[in-house]
Amino acid sequence: MGIFDKFYKRKAGIDTFFKRGTVQKHDGLTVAKVAVATFDPSGDTTKRPIDAYGLGVYIPDNAIITRVWFDVVTTFTSASSDTGTIAIHVQGANDLSSALAIDDGRNMFAAGMHQCIPNSWMDGGGTVTALVQGAARASSWIKMTAERELTVTVGGQALTAGKLVLYVEYVLSD
Repeated sequence: MGIFDKFYKRKAGIDTFFKRGTVQKHDGLTVAKVAVATFDPSGDTTKRPIDAYGLGVYIPDNAIITRVWFDVVTTFTSASSDTGTIAIHVQGANDLSSALAIDDGRNMFAAGMHQCIPNSWMDGGGTVTALVQGAARASSWIKMTAERELTVTVGGQALTAGKLVLYVEYVLSD
């Protein structure tokens, strides 16, 4: 048994998952946390009508959201011409993804990986310094002012299919 086995041995059952609850910041080395939530109107037809749908996963008070992305497992469709809209938010309207039509040319709700607003800073075509890039990225982060639920809002038309898995990376602050 090597020296690293003593420190890095994985124990069965050590991973725990919480959808909500008290989370504390600790000084010292830490890792970013990732909240994972699924929105699946294909599997749950009650999530197809126009409405806001809480995903049952909460981001804690004082969390700083640094990255957000989602994996569209099943391409979204809506009742007619795919003009229904989807928005993703946590603290304020459209803060993670603005309401976009399913048929929008950016294909945000077509199968595949997509990033959200906290990641949408631009590098200026390679002409911007690393310092300016860092400042632009930090200005897109969201600091939570209370514990809030990840939410998807369907607008315009009812959905007929679709599934996405949302990933929200955050660190805790005071």
